[in-house]
Amino acid sequence: MNKLIRYMLGLSMVLVFSFVSMAKNTLSPKEAITEVSGQVLDVDGEPLAGVNIRVKDKLIGTTTDGNGMFSLSIKQDPPLILVFSIVGFQTEEVDITNANTTGLEIRMQEQTFLGEEVVVSASRVEQSILKSPVSIEKMDVIEIQTSASPNFYDGIANLKGVDFSTQSLTFKSINTRGFGSNGNTRFVQLIDGIDNQAPGLNFAVGNIVGISELDLESAEMIPGAASALYGPNALNGILLMNSKSPFEYKGLSFNTKLGLNHFDSNVEDGPQVYQSYDLRYADAFNDKFAFKFTASYLKAQDFVAQDRRDQSFVTGGVVERGATERNGARVFNGVNIYGDDVFTLGAIADGLIRAGKDPNASPEDMATGAQVEALRSLVPDGRDGAFSAPGFAENSFVDNTTESLKLGAALHYRLNDNYEILGQYNTGFGSTVYTANDRFVLDDFNIWTAKVELRNPNFFLRAYTTQEDAGDSYAANTVATRINQTAYLTPYFQTFLGARSQGASVEQAHASAQQQATANQQDYLPGTQNFADLEASLRSTPISAGGAKFLDKSDMYHVEGLYNFSNIIDPATLELIGGVNYRIYALDSEGTLFALDNNGDEYGINEFGGYLQGSKNFMEDDLNLSASVRYDKNEYFDGQFSPRVSAIYTAADRHNFRASYQNGFRMPTTQDQFIKLDVVTRLLIGSNQDLVDRYRFETNTVYTAQSVGAAQAEFNQNGDDAAARAMLEAVEFDDFKTEKISTYEVGYKGFVTDRLLVDAYYYYSQYTDFIAEIQFVQGIPNGLTEDPGAFDADSDAGKDDIIQGGVDTQEFGFDVNADGEVKSQGFGVSMDYSFDGGYKLGGNVAYNELISEQDLRDQGFRSSYNTPKWRYNVRLENRNFIENIGFNMVYRWQDAYYWDSSFGDGVVPAYGTLDAQISYKLPSANTILKFGGSNILNERYETSFGNPTLGAIYYFSLTFDQFLN
Repeated sequence: MNKLIRYMLGLSMVLVFSFVSMAKNTLSPKEAITEVSGQVLDVDGEPLAGVNIRVKDKLIGTTTDGNGMFSLSIKQDPPLILVFSIVGFQTEEVDITNANTTGLEIRMQEQTFLGEEVVVSASRVEQSILKSPVSIEKMDVIEIQTSASPNFYDGIANLKGVDFSTQSLTFKSINTRGFGSNGNTRFVQLIDGIDNQAPGLNFAVGNIVGISELDLESAEMIPGAASALYGPNALNGILLMNSKSPFEYKGLSFNTKLGLNHFDSNVEDGPQVYQSYDLRYADAFNDKFAFKFTASYLKAQDFVAQDRRDQSFVTGGVVERGATERNGARVFNGVNIYGDDVFTLGAIADGLIRAGKDPNASPEDMATGAQVEALRSLVPDGRDGAFSAPGFAENSFVDNTTESLKLGAALHYRLNDNYEILGQYNTGFGSTVYTANDRFVLDDFNIWTAKVELRNPNFFLRAYTTQEDAGDSYAANTVATRINQTAYLTPYFQTFLGARSQGASVEQAHASAQQQATANQQDYLPGTQNFADLEASLRSTPISAGGAKFLDKSDMYHVEGLYNFSNIIDPATLELIGGVNYRIYALDSEGTLFALDNNGDEYGINEFGGYLQGSKNFMEDDLNLSASVRYDKNEYFDGQFSPRVSAIYTAADRHNFRASYQNGFRMPTTQDQFIKLDVVTRLLIGSNQDLVDRYRFETNTVYTAQSVGAAQAEFNQNGDDAAARAMLEAVEFDDFKTEKISTYEVGYKGFVTDRLLVDAYYYYSQYTDFIAEIQFVQGIPNGLTEDPGAFDADSDAGKDDIIQGGVDTQEFGFDVNADGEVKSQGFGVSMDYSFDGGYKLGGNVAYNELISEQDLRDQGFRSSYNTPKWRYNVRLENRNFIENIGFNMVYRWQDAYYWDSSFGDGVVPAYGTLDAQISYKLPSANTILKFGGSNILNERYETSFGNPTLGAIYYFSLTFDQFLN
């Protein structure tokens, strides 16, 4: 694997520098030179600094200085076209007909009309956002600057149809169109073309190691399937974040933001400081060489997950409005109370008996096993034998301090007017908390990326790598559970068994055991030395060795290129683009997260893809038809085609009607394929055929965990062997496939009046080979990897052993493909109205529905749709309602919905929250002062199940920009 990686990187460098050499050779020393100079002003005659000036269809360009002045030398004979652009102003195009043009004066008008944005992501070529063939949302520099949210990433939640799962201040998962999750593998995020996923997790880690807000030029989002142009995993959408070029955005800028959070909370301490700092510096020399440097730092006391609702079997395993306090109950499993997992005395007894019979067991274990076996009839199973330890609240032992440090640098060099080469490096360090099948504390987490790219107006070629290091990350619930196994479970069982042997009833024995175990636990509560010692030991011991430490140093390597055939084929005849990519995953968890192959190494994954897209205008350019097809191949799965066809028709130059059909797919993640992780309640095993064979799932029959539980309950209640055996459901294994989606969409975007912009869509999606987790139980008399010997799980005796505890069993979590089709639908509408005086009123509403929820449940799967049916936003803003004073306010609401995941199931209540800011511009100081806050009414809410209860953040920020207009 390492040899292959070195080969791919070397090949990438050879390709890039071969193109560089070719680019240099295309420059003739005798080319003519056109000189242009002048000044750019606004309509009032004030100089505009930082205006980007470029030659149309070329890379050559410059920017205006602090007085709006510019000069440019162009190696081309007239005529040519200069394009003048800056965010907030209408783009101007100027014809240059003389080889020596001086004293040019350009007046630029402020952009006051809606819908004038240009987007690239929808078709991978520049086009008006009004004429995008698919739904698309965009945030530009001005919207980022005027957002009321504490940072731009939070502001994405205000886009139409976006759902946020907030797990901490810096770890937020974005989703659109259903099947939301913590750590979303169906939604792709790219930063300057670099996939923002952690290679070992396969999902974007929020903005903990993302892009600096000062360096963000725009964010474009496509909701729904985007695999036809962007490949695997863009199943539910894609977010493309583009940084500022040092050629176009020069100078010094910095931002300081200080605030407070944690007001009026029963769990968290009083008000805490929220602080963030951003710095960016960029410069260019002779419009040939440019560089930039960015740095961001954030530190805050994070919000705490504090849902105390009971999710034990007493409430059916589903949280609605159950008890929120233990109140002496024998069984209680609070959502965010850790270490209170439910155990059964009978299962503990059976484990001790089997351990004592192990030929390698110690004399003490043999004696204990023999003693327990003699008294086994006194130990109850099922609900009569169930108990749980008093657990620990998150804030009692988890450090919820969030820190994030992001550093970046880039070097750009223009080889000539048509070619630019750049190198870019970004790294991020952070500590935060996120929710998966546990509450994971990312401590000293680090990801870095490095990229080299060659650009031309008609193509790009890039190669990059992403390197991950989980640092000292650990699983919080696992820490608490392991401590309670020592502090509570052992004394509970011993006391219970002793009481029963003395003639106590089951309930009397439970009472004695609970009293003794609770007293013993007092020496192991958070804050005690015993707790600290055990916690330190568990946090330094990998999960695979019985600890809680999460190890992952996986890497990803990626090469891709795109070519626009416009210099070969006249775009008026056919606009054609094509692209290819190759990717390598190199898994490295030191054997703690991923299974090993037959050679004792962790697996590697290779995949490649290519696409072609053509579009053509008809009916005097009022109708545009486009079609694309993409092919992807992963070494462990069959090749996958992803077509897209679309049409957009423009009526009366203002009404744009669109329709599209596209396929998308999701490659099973590295964890779906190769995970091997003990999460206390079950062992997660990847679905790759190597692991199916290794654990003998097809030869040593396994049964669904639900059917085993039902059979055990039947036997314990009625003692009917035959009836219990009949309830077992064997699991059948098919080839593991990619998850696929077909989406039909219609939409409209246009001006109903000169001031009212409307954007609407309806979609209908069908998923096939939907990937979902099942849980099953296997009899393992000789351990997980040993020969099972004469054990026959299909025989009546084997079934009885599994049901009655005659054989050691293991519960597994395993991903499979659901049968049939999973269907969903939804729509969204946004309206934006521009009033006189610069006031803008806007809002959007989105509806999403899972049609096939019952079909999934009937197959024994979680639906995991995890999406509110209704959500809406309302926004009012004015960037200059009094001279140099602006404001922005957004109210956001979403409906209550049901969350279904491996962490837990329950209702997420509806909520509404208001963000607002008021800003004051100091033009003479190139500075903007802003007072604002998110959730300014401090209405506490959760975005998703088991995640923090969010409150207000009030802040003051100061932004300096050397070229602020």
